[in-house]
Amino acid sequence: MGSFLGHVVPGTFFFAFALWWLYNVLNRYLLCRRFKPDSYRNSSTFRCACSKNIPIESILKVAATTIGILGEFATAFDKGKFTHWGNAQHITMFAFFGLNGVVDLLLHKGWLLPPKLDYVTAALAYAVEGFLFYNHLHGRTHMDIAVHMYLFYLTVACVVSILAEMFQPKNVMPALCRIFFTFLQGTWFYQIGFILYPPSGDKWDEEDHTQIMIITMIFTWHMVAILIMMLGVGSFMWLRILNSSNASLPMYQMVDTNDLPSSKEIYEGNGSSKHKFTNGHLPFDKSASIQHILDSDSEEA
Repeated sequence: MGSFLGHVVPGTFFFAFALWWLYNVLNRYLLCRRFKPDSYRNSSTFRCACSKNIPIESILKVAATTIGILGEFATAFDKGKFTHWGNAQHITMFAFFGLNGVVDLLLHKGWLLPPKLDYVTAALAYAVEGFLFYNHLHGRTHMDIAVHMYLFYLTVACVVSILAEMFQPKNVMPALCRIFFTFLQGTWFYQIGFILYPPSGDKWDEEDHTQIMIITMIFTWHMVAILIMMLGVGSFMWLRILNSSNASLPMYQMVDTNDLPSSKEIYEGNGSSKHKFTNGHLPFDKSASIQHILDSDSEEA
């Protein structure tokens, strides 16, 4: 990662996945709030409407981390010898995120794995990332240490958010916190690239205390910008749901059932149709899904 491109690539990875999670978490939460309050449940991965039987998110995790590992390995050699041990740390970080993707794939295939293993491996991946960053800064300039310590703080925040989400499956706030801190990781990776390896213009004085204070202020600006963006996306999606008819809404993924046995079945409507839970989610059946949301002994839509 010792280059501008080396920070843009992981930044894009974190930002893209955070954007995907934001849409799906808000979509599920707002639909549940609109049609059946208190029915929301978190999940660590989401299915794509364009390809419901293929775990695209999990495949992208594995593919992206594999590309990262290969790139770091290819650039770690000097005159035929593996000399850049910083690359080895980056390979380790990518490997743990890849492990999380593999667990997601196995869960999709119906393997009998320990409950919440997807959350555990996600938290482990962020924890390893933070541990490596914390011990990756020896001999660096003060500014270099500062900007990477902010990443360390973000990884700790991600671990806490993921564990809170795992133990509070009906609370949307831990999921939104996970998304917020992942977004912030993505944009801050970009910022580090522009600070330490600017593609044009003057370089920062990495030992100047005043400029380090400016960097700290810029970090808070990233926080505010991401918060405003998330609020804006949430407001837009809520207005869209309020102004849309039931038939036009995407009704898949409104509940998470990863914690249920794979053999468990649910009967919709009058009991004549039967659907098995697949990959922790209901099959894509719009009428059945909306009925599942609207059915309640205590309220009518």
